[in-house]
Amino acid sequence: MRYLNDFSMRAIYKKETHEDPESENNTYSNFTLNRNTQFCCEQFKTLCKKFTVWSYEQGKFAIVNKITYEGHSVQPIDFCPFCGEKIEYEDENNPKKIKKKKVKEF
Repeated sequence: MRYLNDFSMRAIYKKETHEDPESENNTYSNFTLNRNTQFCCEQFKTLCKKFTVWSYEQGKFAIVNKITYEGHSVQPIDFCPFCGEKIEYEDENNPKKIKKKKVKEF
């Protein structure tokens, strides 16, 4: 019996918690994307090089949802906007096990 990896794009990030210098006894989290992330397609990779698509506050890829005079809001995405491949988010300090599918051989 063979096994196939259930492929999806894996975005590996590192979560860091820092003390908030503007408020007492509070912290905030920063999610940094691993430089060796394997992108699902060249179009998404090119987009990420040209624009800030990674959300350091949410730990996900995101697209701008709304722009106002006060700023902008972003919408996190779980699928590639170009090829539709699912994006799996994984904390490098807490890795997930890789899913394997059984394939029957004839």
